[in-house]
Amino acid sequence: MKYDISSSIVTYKNNRTMLQNVVLSFLNTDLNVKLYIVDNSPTDEIQELCKDKRIKYIFNNTNVGFGAGHNIAIKKSLNLSKYHLVLNPDLYFKKGVLEEIYGFMQLNDDIGCNIMQGQPQIGFQLS
Repeated sequence: MKYDISSSIVTYKNNRTMLQNVVLSFLNTDLNVKLYIVDNSPTDEIQELCKDKRIKYIFNNTNVGFGAGHNIAIKKSLNLSKYHLVLNPDLYFKKGVLEEIYGFMQLNDDIGCNIMQGQPQIGFQLS
């Protein structure tokens, strides 16, 4: 695989500072990562936040929706990474969290989907 983890964020008229926080926190890792920013906004003004080579900016020029936006990124990341994170724009990671998630998934290959919300979760497997 080309990347350890890929991830996608779907935006629609999001707060620039909030978006910058999630982007910087995701990229603050020693892992080899790729971030897809799928912009459903009517203008491409956040494109300037996407200059890092680890970011792929996708401008839709229309609001295709949250799920459809993530599906665009997931299709692009197939065969490029073993793991893909679906992120919300108001999220951020503390240093080392991505490495923990990656390590956990590597050790638990029976997991098909892991949902993190900062509280205990009931896990499930997609088959």
